[in-house]
Amino acid sequence: MDIIPQPTIKSLLLSCLFSIILAIIILLVAVLPAEFNIDPTGLGKTMGLTVLSQENNNTAKPTVISCPDIAEPTPHSVKQESQTQEWQDSVLITVPAYKGLEYKFHIVKGEDLEFIWNTDGAALYFDFHGEPAGDKIGYFKSFKESTQNQSSGTLTAPFTGSHGWYWKNNSNKAIIINLKTRGNYKIIGFP
Repeated sequence: MDIIPQPTIKSLLLSCLFSIILAIIILLVAVLPAEFNIDPTGLGKTMGLTVLSQENNNTAKPTVISCPDIAEPTPHSVKQESQTQEWQDSVLITVPAYKGLEYKFHIVKGEDLEFIWNTDGAALYFDFHGEPAGDKIGYFKSFKESTQNQSSGTLTAPFTGSHGWYWKNNSNKAIIINLKTRGNYKIIGFP
């Protein structure tokens, strides 16, 4: 019969002490810089974590995102669109069957990206999101997530970085997206 060794009081106390020390290190190095822009060690800035808290601490200009769902265009809306300025950029994007892809723009904090996109009729899952420049931990902020065949709106960038869409085609045929944009940005395209 095998006997399972029991931990001693000393080993339990050492384990608890080690866990508390590790929790304090994580708090000082990661949580405080990322959540509250408090960086006592300087490692938070080095790892790019302080960028995350700046979004929450900046109250000078609130984040504005307007992504209304659009219905079938009416003659009035088509006429109104032709009276406004022309679209700056237009691209056709093919999303293969059962695949997903991203299309991005680099936008400086506070600048606008106005957009309208639609498919050739089929609905796609999409996540409209942004990622701060210099981020090394994979942080991103979703602005709109849905399954639709069209969307439009204006994004005022809450931080400098890449902003755009991830589209996923769950159907058995390729779907073509017609994306039109205007604003102050640089096209990254497919990262």
